[in-house]
Amino acid sequence: MLLNAVNANTATISRGYVERVVQSYGESRSSSPRSGGIVLQPAYLYNPGLEASWFLVTGVFGLLLILNASLVAETTMVKERESGTVEQLLMSPANTAEIVIAKIAPLFCLLCIMVVLTIGLMKFVFHVPFLGSLPLLMFGSALCLLCGISLGTVIATYSQSARQAMMIGFFVNPSLFALSGSLNPVEAMPKWLQPLTVLNPIHHFATIARGVLIKGSAFVDVWPNFLGLFVLTTGLLAVSTMRFRKQLR
Repeated sequence: MLLNAVNANTATISRGYVERVVQSYGESRSSSPRSGGIVLQPAYLYNPGLEASWFLVTGVFGLLLILNASLVAETTMVKERESGTVEQLLMSPANTAEIVIAKIAPLFCLLCIMVVLTIGLMKFVFHVPFLGSLPLLMFGSALCLLCGISLGTVIATYSQSARQAMMIGFFVNPSLFALSGSLNPVEAMPKWLQPLTVLNPIHHFATIARGVLIKGSAFVDVWPNFLGLFVLTTGLLAVSTMRFRKQLR
């Protein structure tokens, strides 16, 4: 009997039904002298040792990317506004998209180093298995970083100071983490909150990381999460570019 234990309550109830059926069958065969006993032995498919760190680390990985990327991006953009360098961009021949890309590219390269270090810690310190494709994981990490940088840029365009940007991030980032399913399965959340996880980049990346690393999933298995992460990244990039263009006018 194969059970999907993502929803622990449903899996426990189903397992109880199976045990009752097997027990009933065993009692009906007990009168036969040649009958043998049937014993159920649970086997965990993707986490045989029930290592809690595998679930937690892969979930916190997405939080780390979004949180650091958004904080670095919003702090950098606000500091440039406070120092007056944003006004100097008005005199440059570059358009808005080129300016935004120029601001994002150095941050993205530096944060990619953090991704490599984090993957190394997951492998050699927490011993998370790497059953899937590492390039697929890196591609998902790059999308997650771009989404976090775009989120931080959007927050910076609505902030007048670094303190205000920090306060906005204080309300946005914990909400994203709480509704991501990083520490608890999405199926264990209230029904009315579960649809909101579709708008959460941490949820999509956590699903990608767990699928690729622990389950050995290929792109065809996690493409909906890649699509969701791509749509969120594209939307945030468009909003940040539009908002930044308004500031340059």
